[in-house]
Amino acid sequence: MKTKIRNDIWFKRAASVISILYTIYVCVLSYRTLFYEVIITRRAAFCLYISAVTAIAVAAMIYSRKQLATKFASFILVPVLLPVILTCLGKWELIIPLSVCAVVIFFASGANEAAKTIIGTMYLLLYILAALAYFIFTSFLSSPSIKETIDSGVSPSGKYRYEVINTTDSSNGSTSVILEPNDKDIEKSTVTYRAKGYDRTICVKRPLKKIKLEWKDDELYIDDERWFTPSQAKDEKWFDKKRISFDII
Repeated sequence: MKTKIRNDIWFKRAASVISILYTIYVCVLSYRTLFYEVIITRRAAFCLYISAVTAIAVAAMIYSRKQLATKFASFILVPVLLPVILTCLGKWELIIPLSVCAVVIFFASGANEAAKTIIGTMYLLLYILAALAYFIFTSFLSSPSIKETIDSGVSPSGKYRYEVINTTDSSNGSTSVILEPNDKDIEKSTVTYRAKGYDRTICVKRPLKKIKLEWKDDELYIDDERWFTPSQAKDEKWFDKKRISFDII
């Protein structure tokens, strides 16, 4: 009998390790949603993958709900998930499984009920205030002008990509060329994390006009005039931001 009890304890401790690993996984996803644009390329396969991982995590966490590691994970998952919900709104195949897991384990964990009530109230206020601040901030930054991407492509080496954007506004509009690195994305079989924050506007022409773009090696020419060279980006450290990639997840 004692041996069985001892084995059950060790099984629960092992299961609680899964809750920590899952929490780390959600932390990585949350980090990526802040610094990358999440593009789900195979929605059904991605949903199946996330649901399977989450189902295993939920089963393990409920089984080990009285373990300290699982209690800790149950309190961490809810706030960690906030960036995912705010920045990936509409990508329900990602949000729903993670949210269900966070809510279920929060209420099912073996933590003190009074503590869960107090912390749960704090989390609810956090979500309301963060959502309000996020949508006010994004609305404040939104522009009344209309932008349309009319052309895009990559350099011959595949190291850089560009977009030509037509902007319609009250000043007869403009045509701009945006340049980004093309080697900082994280590509998986069902999802692509496209790096944000590296884009550079290298050319703006007013009013709206049709422009001619041509790559010569990795040098970009606009209307037969050179506007970009790799040495320019290197010297001015355009794309030198250091980010943790977590490529294994």
